[in-house]
Amino acid sequence: AEKLLQFARAGLAVATMRGKSYLSIGGTSMGIAGSIVDQPLFERFLGMRVEAVDMTEVARRIDRGIYDPDEFGQALAWCNANLVKGKDFNPPHMQHTPEQQDWSWEYSIKMALVVRDMMVGNPRLAELGFGEEALGHNAIAAGFQGQRQWTDHLPNGDFLEAILNSSFDWTGIREPYIVATENDALNGICMLLGHL
Repeated sequence: AEKLLQFARAGLAVATMRGKSYLSIGGTSMGIAGSIVDQPLFERFLGMRVEAVDMTEVARRIDRGIYDPDEFGQALAWCNANLVKGKDFNPPHMQHTPEQQDWSWEYSIKMALVVRDMMVGNPRLAELGFGEEALGHNAIAAGFQGQRQWTDHLPNGDFLEAILNSSFDWTGIREPYIVATENDALNGICMLLGHL
């Protein structure tokens, strides 16, 4: 019985992955071998394809307001009510002002919305006049490079990765979105297999 169940679960995982994509946002992070996204590996062994998008697409969508403003308001309110901001252990001359902290907090939440929309699409974006962006990349998993070209200038991807990988957010209980930190696609594959 256990072998039959294991076979059925494996078959469902294979069928679920087939035809989907891994959304590679950015490139190789700090020379990490797992961040070298091997497209033939996804194609030959997993039946998936790789969609490669530059990290500037995340900034473009945030800068131009290509996200659902109503959901952003809901997400911001939920985060402010449920998440605790940690102590800043940097020396005083290196600490951000309260205004800078608020900006980073809001930007990080927008990053989560944008990456999720890039993965699976969002019909609300079409209503806002962004039909192409509303489609998404049919991604069952993704990775965000971050280090260092992004993180030397903008908030890191830790919040987006943590909240998307969780099984809940401001919308309630939901299925996790698999997102590998530092675009570590090999780890992302393991996360995806574990999830499926």
